[in-house]
Amino acid sequence: MNTGKLKSKGAWTLEKRNSVMGWVMISPILVGIALFAVLPVLFSFYISFHEWDMLHEQQWVGAANYVKIFGDKMLGVISKNTFTYCIIAIPGAIFFGLLLALAMNAKIKGVALYRTAFFMPNITTTVAVCIVWSWLYNKDYGLFNNILNMLGFDSIKWITSKKMAMPSIAIMSIWQAMGYDMILLTAGLKGIDETYYEAAQIDGANGWQSFWKITLPMLTPTLFFLVVTHCVSYIQMFDAAFIMTEGGPGHATRTFAMQIYNTAFEYFRMGEAASYAWVLFAIVFVITVIQFKLQDKWVNYDV
Repeated sequence: MNTGKLKSKGAWTLEKRNSVMGWVMISPILVGIALFAVLPVLFSFYISFHEWDMLHEQQWVGAANYVKIFGDKMLGVISKNTFTYCIIAIPGAIFFGLLLALAMNAKIKGVALYRTAFFMPNITTTVAVCIVWSWLYNKDYGLFNNILNMLGFDSIKWITSKKMAMPSIAIMSIWQAMGYDMILLTAGLKGIDETYYEAAQIDGANGWQSFWKITLPMLTPTLFFLVVTHCVSYIQMFDAAFIMTEGGPGHATRTFAMQIYNTAFEYFRMGEAASYAWVLFAIVFVITVIQFKLQDKWVNYDV
């Protein structure tokens, strides 16, 4: 009896020791997350109820910052710009990524080289991509307008007109992201059992019918992942608009993230900037929840 108790006590002590050691090993990461993620988020929520310019003492204003931004027409402008960008860039990146994935899934020579070439824009820094595309979009000597002029068309003010600026940035984002989507969708295509296609062929289905009835339904988990991650990422778009247009012309390319940056670091209204950030968080959260609620209606996890 005593021996059993000693063994149980020793086993419990060893388990506890291993647990403590595990927490000790991950404590640097937990401290980093707390200092650089959790605390800043909590502080931003606290600041959103204050008026603060980082030079003077914080002053409690309650919900005044939220009332102010919801009463400002700029909220409608940046919401429209942000969602216009997302509506163009997200379907575009996924569509062209799917086309590339279908092409790269074929048995052709040098397919690995092609995949690498198409994926390269995704690992290229956005700053470099924006600078190159700014040259391509230049209304006087840009490559795109030179091609249009050679074909007999007039030049387009790609990033200098209010109508074309945001679509032009979205086109650049599609080009940069479609290689990433191609890789994930190619992996999804590789995971589809060939017996589905063999059975469909026996039943007399052609290639187009096989795509709609087999390929696309089997790819819906990957497509769902891409839609969710792109929504979260693209709603926060900042760098491309900041580098290429600085939010202009007018406010045609000013997004939520740019409004937060300008309010905080140009006008030093930190409380108002934090309020914009929490409104953006709420929008992202609601959209993500809706997507997860709707996934059962179109995402197929059957294998």
